[in-house]
Amino acid sequence: MSSLAPVEDAARIRGLDALRGVALLGILLANVRQMFLPWDIADLPLPLSTGPGTGPVLAWADWAIFDALVDMKFLTLFSVLFGIGFALQGERIAGRGERFAEIYLRRVFILALLGMAHGLLLYPAEVLLPYAVAGLLLLTARRLSADAMLRVGLVLLGAATVWSYQITSLGRISGVVTVLGIAAIAACMTVLPRRSWPLAVAVWALLVLAVAGVLTLRTDRAAGAASDFAEARRGLLAMDTGDAAAWPEELRARRAGTTAALLGLHARQYAAVLFYFAILLLWRTLGLFLIGAGLYRRGVVSGATPDLWRRVAIVGLGLGLALSLLATALHAQELRGSIDWRFPDFLHEASALPLAAGIAGAVFLLHRRDGLRRIAGPVEAAGRMALTNYVGQSLVMAALAEPWGLNLYGRLGAPLLTALAVVVFAAMALFSQAWLARLRLGPLEWLWRCGTYWRWLPNRAARQPSRPGDRGPASV
Repeated sequence: MSSLAPVEDAARIRGLDALRGVALLGILLANVRQMFLPWDIADLPLPLSTGPGTGPVLAWADWAIFDALVDMKFLTLFSVLFGIGFALQGERIAGRGERFAEIYLRRVFILALLGMAHGLLLYPAEVLLPYAVAGLLLLTARRLSADAMLRVGLVLLGAATVWSYQITSLGRISGVVTVLGIAAIAACMTVLPRRSWPLAVAVWALLVLAVAGVLTLRTDRAAGAASDFAEARRGLLAMDTGDAAAWPEELRARRAGTTAALLGLHARQYAAVLFYFAILLLWRTLGLFLIGAGLYRRGVVSGATPDLWRRVAIVGLGLGLALSLLATALHAQELRGSIDWRFPDFLHEASALPLAAGIAGAVFLLHRRDGLRRIAGPVEAAGRMALTNYVGQSLVMAALAEPWGLNLYGRLGAPLLTALAVVVFAAMALFSQAWLARLRLGPLEWLWRCGTYWRWLPNRAARQPSRPGDRGPASV
């Protein structure tokens, strides 16, 4: 029975727990917009006509922060952390002499079931089912070396980044450019030694410049971001009218007030999300999983020194912020109709991994400061109960937004939603800390473990958890 128990507090990498907590906050900041506003409107700087915090200046400022610092950045970080957890679990289970594949398959199956329930009942753009699918593919790569995992992961991430940039812009020639991009990145990452990997970045940059040139010269491309922005503005204005036929689909389903209409909307949105995942995000997610697993196996996580984390923070934030801020500035010009380059989307994709690495470095450095222990404790606790908090955040927001709850959908602007997300995360982090003072696992983590081993396992804490600043070697 002791081999089935969760890892003891003294054996945890507390910096990873804190990093998971920070990632959860970032994911909530991204998701809350789509939980309270139509998807075509949620991620744009559109102020509501009524209610607090609805001015255009505040809406644009909130959007700029979201676009530059949040969108795709924390999902990238969360995916890398999943890969780290995969490698860490494999190491610990193998050390107990158990069959990792058998246990992992049961865990993934339960995660998929929970994801389907989460997507159909609470929030269709969820990641648990996609993570379970990508996790199955990750299992097939478990025997790769750390370097091979990093190479394959970077190839997949690069190919997905190039593909996502062209898929709606280049039409029939997108396949050609994608094949060339995969070949260029694969050649650099798999044939050349690691010290030559910067050459891959140079080849990648040249490829992107060529694609941008093709886009600029084409005259028959689809309507640009300014047209999409104008259409979203019309949808927002329609929400203030009594003409239900002009409302966005999401509002009509909720104003219908029936469970069937809401579940039908969730099912259609979930199907669209899974299709998008199958053609694009699967390969990006798998690439990030492999990068995380490779980094852990190389000892970067458990053996990193403060000097290394400092370099990671400086380089990651420097490069990531430069690319992301440039992308946001260009995106704003696209929305205003000044340019139509379609280039900012690629810059955002390219900035996600270095910015996520910079955030990780900064969190590990700050986590070591004694003066931040009061904040670190609840954030660590949220990270230890990541599954419970991820689903719990959706449940709380759904209770506020949906017609079966307070029915606030469409009544709160994006700036107010950002503040709401911070408050909800803080409350759940404090709840997590209080829970873990008495029990060893969060409620969903405990049920997940019981389902994996097909038996009821004890969960009461044998002793009070150690102080947030204490550190040990490795954890699950």
